[in-house]
Amino acid sequence: MTTRKIRSLLLILALVTPALAHAQPSSWSDWRHGAAGHTLALSDARRSEQPLVVYFHTDWCPWCRQLNDRYLRNGAVRSTLSGIQKVEINPERGNQERALFRQYGGSAYPSFYVLVPASGETPVRLSPFRGGREESLAVFAERIEAAATQHYNRWALRLHQEGNDVRSLEVLEKSLAHNPSNAYAHYLRGLIHHKTGDQQRDMGLLREAKSAYERALSLDPGHQGSQRGYEALRNL
Repeated sequence: MTTRKIRSLLLILALVTPALAHAQPSSWSDWRHGAAGHTLALSDARRSEQPLVVYFHTDWCPWCRQLNDRYLRNGAVRSTLSGIQKVEINPERGNQERALFRQYGGSAYPSFYVLVPASGETPVRLSPFRGGREESLAVFAERIEAAATQHYNRWALRLHQEGNDVRSLEVLEKSLAHNPSNAYAHYLRGLIHHKTGDQQRDMGLLREAKSAYERALSLDPGHQGSQRGYEALRNL
């Protein structure tokens, strides 16, 4: 290789490298990557019944850079993401990555999805950029948490409605381990224990139901179902 070609190559690398570095957070060390990473993350999330974040981005997208630099590496968002499975995917890096983008219904960048794969619920797409405004880190982190919590709640309720209360309680335990402030999960635990306690005349279960209603009301004082359940068990 001639000296001129070497200099040209070094110049190209000098121009390209900063742009690529800027396009990503300071570290993807706790993320999985690409289609292969998605397969592993999805498998782990299903087996553990944990949430999963799937983030589609490109190197040239300015909003991706903003999401990367301001949100994913900082404060409440970074803290929220630290405890869950997550994978970053650049659809321009391969056919499998492009196929996944289409599978999730992606149409623009960035596309950031939250789901609990084991629940069977549809992934929720979130963005901190809405109506020409940017959300705070705290608000975006709350919305990530709320999306996962909603999937757990719907899953547990569906199981309860199908008569599978044992499994519903297991899902609620997963939900509360993920988000102890999930008032609805406490309420549904109370409802299940209340029903079973009445059927079996089990005072222990009825006391657990009362405690669950109390916890739900401490988090959401206006929750009517918990209010009714607590009133029915007030004297226990």
